[in-house]
Amino acid sequence: MPTLNEAMQYLGIDYPDSLISANVSRALATAEQVLYGAVGENVQTYLPDDPRVSELVLIYLDDLYSQRGVAAKVTGATRRLVADMEQQLRMELRAAMEAEA
Repeated sequence: MPTLNEAMQYLGIDYPDSLISANVSRALATAEQVLYGAVGENVQTYLPDDPRVSELVLIYLDDLYSQRGVAAKVTGATRRLVADMEQQLRMELRAAMEAEA
């Protein structure tokens, strides 16, 4: 999972103050929970090195942080990318869990 520093870098924040740090930290925690809800809670156990996991968290983070309190449109391309990555991870997580069982 991305760290708070990685999240700040992804968002392009160089010198955060305490308010920005708190907002990014909250959005990062929420983004991780969105990933678990979309893909599965044990995705890190079975797919620990998959870069799509971190990328999805960062995409969710950016959306949560940048659009907080604002009803903004998500581009169709981004929406499709997220849906595809979620589906791929769900399928691979299921296969990894079945292989271990």
